[in-house]
Amino acid sequence: MELDKLTTQLCVTEEEKITAYNIRYQAYTTVGYNPLCTSGLFTDPFDAEPNNFTFLLKEGTKPVATVRASVLHRPIGWTQVPCKGGFEPEFALLEQEYDTIVEMGRLAVLPDVRGLASLAPLALFCCIYTLDERFGRTALVCGSSKKHRRFYQRLGMKSLCDFAPRPNTAIDLTLMAKTLDLDEFIESAGAHLDEATIRRLIPPFPHVDGCRDVSEQG
Repeated sequence: MELDKLTTQLCVTEEEKITAYNIRYQAYTTVGYNPLCTSGLFTDPFDAEPNNFTFLLKEGTKPVATVRASVLHRPIGWTQVPCKGGFEPEFALLEQEYDTIVEMGRLAVLPDVRGLASLAPLALFCCIYTLDERFGRTALVCGSSKKHRRFYQRLGMKSLCDFAPRPNTAIDLTLMAKTLDLDEFIESAGAHLDEATIRRLIPPFPHVDGCRDVSEQG
């Protein structure tokens, strides 16, 4: 995977969203998870909600991976994100400490791109930082299996609870969390992605009433 060929984008058009949902479908079905839908797309009700943002990672012109940011920010009415129902006590504590909680979910990488020093998942992490400082002090969370915990730990995320069964999941999960801090991410990812690449891979964020336009900050 060549870093200078990687680009990211927020999915805005229906075609872009369909591409992301197809990558999810391909990724999930090849690891033994079979979505109910047989149309070649994997989606869920959260995708249609205004507080959910799906991103694509491309290598050249080829879409290769996708991730979704689900934003909990009560002042503008965004109160639900997918994994909250399985981690109610943890979310209650996080909401006392943070203005916003962003769940990183639906991370999916095409089968032929997996295993390349985790560069695709790491590049997808850059997408989440389009939210940095837009909604005040922000926590980044994700539900993690035992298999993927070490990857998130390398990026500074800590487990907030034991592994256990959660609603609508087939495996035990824990909730990983850390403060969304771009400078910290640049430092922790430095062995694989340099600062210029990270900043280049952070896509523009659309206008949303109630969030700050960090591009205008002096």
